[in-house]
Amino acid sequence: MAHFSEHSRPLLIQEMVPLDPGDLVERITGLDEVVVVRLPGITANDEYGRPLKGCGELVANIAEQLGPNATLVILGEVVDLVRVLKNLSATVRYQHWVAIRRTTALEFDDRHIPHEHFGLLILTRYAHALRHTKTRVAYTYCPVCDRTTKDYGGKKHTYHQSGTLLSDVWRDIRANLEGDLEQVLTRLADLFGIDPYERLFVINLCRLNLSRELTPLIYTDFDEDSLPDSLADKIIQADCLEGLQRIPTGSIDFAFTDPPYNLGKGYSGYSDDLKIKDYFDWCDRWISELGRVLKPGRTLALLNIPIWAVRHFLHMESILTFQNWIVWDALAYPVRLIMPSHYTVLCFSKGEPRLLPGLIGESEAFRPTSAPKTFNTLQPLADDYCLRADCVESRIASHVKDRAPLTDLWSDIHRLKHNSRRVDHPTQLPPHLMYRLVSIFSRPGEVVIDCFNGAGTTSLAAHQLERKYIGIDLSEKYCEMASERHIEVRNGLDPFRKANRLLTSKNSPVPRLKKQTYKISKKTLQLEVKRVAALLGHIPSRDELSANTEYPMQYYDEYFVSWGEVTAAARTTGMSEKRNNGNTTDLVQLRLLEGDEVDEYSAK
Repeated sequence: MAHFSEHSRPLLIQEMVPLDPGDLVERITGLDEVVVVRLPGITANDEYGRPLKGCGELVANIAEQLGPNATLVILGEVVDLVRVLKNLSATVRYQHWVAIRRTTALEFDDRHIPHEHFGLLILTRYAHALRHTKTRVAYTYCPVCDRTTKDYGGKKHTYHQSGTLLSDVWRDIRANLEGDLEQVLTRLADLFGIDPYERLFVINLCRLNLSRELTPLIYTDFDEDSLPDSLADKIIQADCLEGLQRIPTGSIDFAFTDPPYNLGKGYSGYSDDLKIKDYFDWCDRWISELGRVLKPGRTLALLNIPIWAVRHFLHMESILTFQNWIVWDALAYPVRLIMPSHYTVLCFSKGEPRLLPGLIGESEAFRPTSAPKTFNTLQPLADDYCLRADCVESRIASHVKDRAPLTDLWSDIHRLKHNSRRVDHPTQLPPHLMYRLVSIFSRPGEVVIDCFNGAGTTSLAAHQLERKYIGIDLSEKYCEMASERHIEVRNGLDPFRKANRLLTSKNSPVPRLKKQTYKISKKTLQLEVKRVAALLGHIPSRDELSANTEYPMQYYDEYFVSWGEVTAAARTTGMSEKRNNGNTTDLVQLRLLEGDEVDEYSAK
């Protein structure tokens, strides 16, 4: 573990091990500190998916006793954290769900993907944004070429030499709930080492003898059916509910959905701004329909942000059986100092899950021509290995084993970063995500459905993997787009290849720049701002920069999307992709020049 917290005054760690819930009240009433509740972990494979009895109510009671400035952190298994969030009152605010890597993945039978993470909930009694230090995680280095795992290219001057901002997926830490949590607690003591806090008060509930509930297997009588040929390999333009009603009960082998998140995205033909109750009532209806159309033992996988995934979990477990909570470590648009990377793929089966085709050899590994040579559907790239072409070729030539076991913590699938890989849709998923999901949960020739198919990532991946597909979407534009791309597959073209396309849709509020030739490089202009900042002793305004530079301000107006990008290099130290052997004694802290805001460009 290596992290660096700016201006931190590490908290004193104190632990309490109550033998009775009543022992807690006197110690924590009115406590305005950082309080960590440690729930017991899974100790046997048959406990997987079974929540602790009463853990949600117990934690909710603890939260109610704390003072108005307290921060509450809950360490626990996925199913237990779901119960905690279910029982919290409106006086407690959800801030983050952090996924932490287990020391050793839990391996079950081949009906579940090996389980490699537990959770850390951050809650507050106060209503505003989370108060904490700016904390960075040290860079990792490729074990073959000894350069940073990520290739920062021409943007090294916009990054900090001590590391990247902490995210909500902690893969650099390995710990177990039932074991040593020193690394986790030390990080929390640094992360929250600010006034008014003095202590990290740890409440270890492992001695309360909390038992786990027996979760009955959900089963509904139904007949398995085969899909009519008239519905196979179709793109259906329809409302999701209307489209699903056309599908026979028990006829689908794998269902995936990436629904609108109700976050105000600009989808074609759909207004993503429903009231929250109406939104989840609507979600419950199409989730139930997806459950209906599944064959017995087959899986529904639903992608969403963790807090929404909790609500979906509670409905899904009433009609289906929990399989896995997959953590996809996929950095999103940065909006705060703990970077949002944790996306959840909820996996529930209809009745007892079948043996997963991707785990028992019934689905072969696949790598399309458009994917990097490091990508494999069923054998992920191991941590720290880089994607630089020269290093990849060297590893291939030297037969370096750079693979890791497949678990439910995925970090080797990256968002689409280049417009040449995009089509005109605001929330296009990387096809590699769908290649992996389809490969794990279905066999060739089986039927895959997506009722929010959009521009066709799910149906196209299924088509390439020789599965039958059904894609449903309300938008005529997206259905036409998907259909055209399926024709490309039939003609032997990779629909995810690089191409020049006219794009109008965007997923982030950052405006898209027009294509242009730069007379002066953006790096040169950003370093000029850094020079002026050092001269003035603060980040310059536009007028101050104009008065102290020989470069025309027209370049800054035309080459950058915001003043935040213009000043990106001035607000950090710059970094090198070469290992510095851990020497941080010469770390220059440009505290005067570093604002508290996130640099949305250097953080990507």
